[in-house]
Amino acid sequence: MNKVKVLVPAFYETFNCIGGACEENCCEADWKIYIDKNTYNLYRAVKDPDFVKKLPERIKRVKSDEQTDKHYAQIVLDEDGKCKFLEDGMCSIQVKYGFKYLSTICLIFPRKQLKQVGENLESTLSMACPEAVREGLYPSEPMTFKFIEIENTHGKSLAALSPSRFDGNANVLAVYAQELRKLCIEIMQMRATSLSDRIFAIGMMLKKLRELSDVGDYAAAPEAALKYALSAKSGQFNGIVASFPDNDEIKATIKSKLFNTAINFNGKSYSFPHFIPCVEKLAQKLGKKPEEVTHLEMNQMVEIAATVYWQDFLNERGHILENYFVNYIFGNVFPFAVPLGIQHQILFLAQAYALFRIILCSVAELDGKVTEENIIATTTSIFRHTNHSSMINNVTEDYILSVMDSLAHVSFMLRD
Repeated sequence: MNKVKVLVPAFYETFNCIGGACEENCCEADWKIYIDKNTYNLYRAVKDPDFVKKLPERIKRVKSDEQTDKHYAQIVLDEDGKCKFLEDGMCSIQVKYGFKYLSTICLIFPRKQLKQVGENLESTLSMACPEAVREGLYPSEPMTFKFIEIENTHGKSLAALSPSRFDGNANVLAVYAQELRKLCIEIMQMRATSLSDRIFAIGMMLKKLRELSDVGDYAAAPEAALKYALSAKSGQFNGIVASFPDNDEIKATIKSKLFNTAINFNGKSYSFPHFIPCVEKLAQKLGKKPEEVTHLEMNQMVEIAATVYWQDFLNERGHILENYFVNYIFGNVFPFAVPLGIQHQILFLAQAYALFRIILCSVAELDGKVTEENIIATTTSIFRHTNHSSMINNVTEDYILSVMDSLAHVSFMLRD
């Protein structure tokens, strides 16, 4: 058997799917579930009359102009967004025919496709999976990384799939990607500094890197980034977010953008389902319909809840959010994750922090306490919307187009 050496977070090997016991089964998440061409041909070759009868109504070919070998067909979900092959919390295909009959996507999730970064192959787990959150983010020790060997056991195993290649979106500084990412992780794990100040310190580093890039002084980037990491370690950035002057107008605009991200009443669909009962309860209290609740009223609800729950959460379990960001930085080769300028990458971290505060505090107010259930629901919801849709990309571009992308604007997303 061929083996490949892969750099992963240390928790990667300890993860095990809990199947039907999962509170947010990925087979019930209303996601597009694609079938690759090889798997589709396997299904077409099955002789079981019951399967042959169900196949046309449960799997549809992707339109020819959108079709690829990876996205060759798609599972038809039921009206609740569940895979029709899910029976008693288990995949009936796997139960009947074995794991080799699973589509590639179903087989490897929540493990992410191998990525070639420099000389290394890398992978991590998707935090859209509740059990991955428990296994990867709940340990209080700072996240570490190690090399493991993954076996190429069959044609659709993780090791057999062609790795994606990190190209850094053609950013010249991407030649230093591993070094810069390592320094971002080091700053994120400096627990003597508040989490919001750590995020802001990374933002200051990225601003400096952008300035060096603009003048073509690329070779100076590693040393400049190291200076910011050393400054953060010395406590130079402690309290920096709070030092920015307040501005009610900017604050209100930022909050409106965040609430527009968190909730969408168009067609009564919500970006974050766990936020639904929070707004509905507030609406009932105000004698309004949910869609009539203003952003100011939502903000008042969040701020009241935050005074009770947020600092205690950060003091007692802030490592969960730290580990979330570290996993994001590693898995996305931050700060070269998306095709935006390097300075704008900090918007992704700041928005996630602000949304986490909004949603967790609101749900905690509804439940009367911060629970493991609402921590996991908040984490998976934010990850799904920042890694499995274009929503956050669009919102980030909106900040840029609105000229609200400076570090001063970022500071309003990070205020506790």
